Amino acid sequence: MSDFGALTDHFGMVTESLVLIGSTNTPVAKSRADDPDENGDIVNAQWFGGGDVKDVTCEYLLKSGTLNLNTLLLGEISAGVGVSSISVALSNSDYPKISVTGKIGLETMVAPAGKSNKWKLPSITITANKYAQPMGFTYSSGRLTGCTLEASCEISEVTNGLGEPVAHGVSGASGTISSEWGSEKPTISYTLTEPYGVTQAPAITEPQAAFHTHTAAAEFILTRDES
Repeated sequence: MSDFGALTDHFGMVTESLVLIGSTNTPVAKSRADDPDENGDIVNAQWFGGGDVKDVTCEYLLKSGTLNLNTLLLGEISAGVGVSSISVALSNSDYPKISVTGKIGLETMVAPAGKSNKWKLPSITITANKYAQPMGFTYSSGRLTGCTLEASCEISEVTNGLGEPVAHGVSGASGTISSEWGSEKPTISYTLTEPYGVTQAPAITEPQAAFHTHTAAAEFILTRDES
């Protein structure tokens, strides 16, 4: 059936091991310019912008084997297609899920001299299994219950005198790693080779009549690929 289930892989990421489980496609909303009268009522209006650009998302699940995250790309992954964010979620309750957000219908991008418009995610290998796996760190104590890696870049737009898009660009890729833990305070050592900084030492939450939990986070900067 053409109208049942997740069908459209906007980013061409599906493999035998990585399956599509969700997809959206939303035209970029137009802006409106108003021309009011002496009462403040609108007598003329003009809608503009958006062009043929669409906001798209895809959600994937890793059902078998392994996946090195450095095979996932931010930025202009093909003509007219840009990835603005990738989220990789691992937990003790589900198989690995990867959510990708971006735009299609973009104008051609011009890369800086000697560079491309792409960024690889860090070299971290995840396994298709239902358990919480560390990404970018090791730990010597604590019970990991979930870990999420998120990376993003900016997709910028240039418009003409009528407010219509005529050029696009990408810049500023960075990411975060967050982790959730059980009642035992974790001891974490971050292992990313990319520049990173711990933005949250392990924090503790003490709820009413429930076990304590801990959270930790770090961030990193991604380097644009060479052309």
